[in-house]
Amino acid sequence: MKKLFTLLIVALLFTSNFIFANGVSEANTSKEVKKTEMLLWLPPFASSSDALDEQFWSETLKPWADENNVDLSIEITPWGGYEEKYLTGFASGEGPDVGYMYMQMFYDYIQMGALEDLDKYFTQAEKDDYYYYEQGNMMGGQYCLPFIVGNARVLYANQDILDQAGVTKLPETWDEFIDVCLQIKKNVPGVMPLAQSWADPSIGLLDDNFFPYFWQAGGQIYNDEGTQLALTETDAAYVAANFLHDLRFKYDIVDEAQLGMTIATDDFKQGKVGFVCLGANKAKGFTDAGINWSFIPSLKKETKGIWVASDSLIMNSSSENKELAASLMKYITSADTMTKFHTEISPFTPISKSEKYNDNPAFKEMYENDTPYFHTLPVAKASATIFDNLCKNLQLMMMGELSPEEAIDRTVEYSKNVL
Repeated sequence: MKKLFTLLIVALLFTSNFIFANGVSEANTSKEVKKTEMLLWLPPFASSSDALDEQFWSETLKPWADENNVDLSIEITPWGGYEEKYLTGFASGEGPDVGYMYMQMFYDYIQMGALEDLDKYFTQAEKDDYYYYEQGNMMGGQYCLPFIVGNARVLYANQDILDQAGVTKLPETWDEFIDVCLQIKKNVPGVMPLAQSWADPSIGLLDDNFFPYFWQAGGQIYNDEGTQLALTETDAAYVAANFLHDLRFKYDIVDEAQLGMTIATDDFKQGKVGFVCLGANKAKGFTDAGINWSFIPSLKKETKGIWVASDSLIMNSSSENKELAASLMKYITSADTMTKFHTEISPFTPISKSEKYNDNPAFKEMYENDTPYFHTLPVAKASATIFDNLCKNLQLMMMGELSPEEAIDRTVEYSKNVL
């Protein structure tokens, strides 16, 4: 009886230990499979489709997500609805952990406390490796990590069309540019001398169609503090607007068809366009399409002026996983990821000393010698809203419903109400 009792006790202990051990094992397993959910918002960069961007980032960031036990959702938002998505997302508390913003978005989000100061998440060695880290310091904090720097808006020329038109030298000034466009119009029927996408739903059309000319006329968009619109402190805005108006109505270089054009890239690829102002990252696509292209970094009026990007990654101050968010930002901007991005998706200049130059060699001299003429958009109060108003007024001007002076004056009056 005593022996039987002992055997029962041993069996009970064995069963209890097995159940306990199995329970711990199951608990550990459950704990291991539970992943941290994180959200990343990016715009499209691939020229062919947004799906290619999503595939690229999903595959490229998978090792980081696996290593950190993260369920990473990646959303690619078209440029046309980009700011609206951010405004809605942050207002509802459903914004991303990490996102991508361009310069005209920063002021308002920093003011509302929506962006995390990044400085404490980066070591000095990490900061020193970035070429443009300090450009992310604005309004008293390191609110962004420069990610897309460069992509200068340049004036591409189809050299075959220029040759057919009898053009022997690329234009340097506004007047020379008009003369060359008229020469194309006369000598190469069926070709657009200049393509401008005036139906682009995003305010990015200003980067191609207005700001370069405005800077070339000697203008400054905001005051130095970023609190007041400075469009009319000189006559540069009127000069630039009249130049565009003349291209449309005086010279018919920009025809009515372009008022419905959302993107000029395809027409240039198909050899239908003499000139187009687009980002330097489009060059590879033009080469792949067999276009014999050259480019002008900037025309000249009073001076030269070249739009360049300084777009950045941001961390949502409401993110519950800030250390992981910082880790994700570092992984995205690492030399390996950027090399892959710049060679497979869209060529840009390197953002760190660890990465080699992978942009088009044709632009290397421009990035080395023309930097005095580079302009980024200001970090300024209500700039996105005001630029949207400027964009609409210029579109109305190109449709003949406003004069150049009315288009600029309406924007200035609107800015007074907003600011």
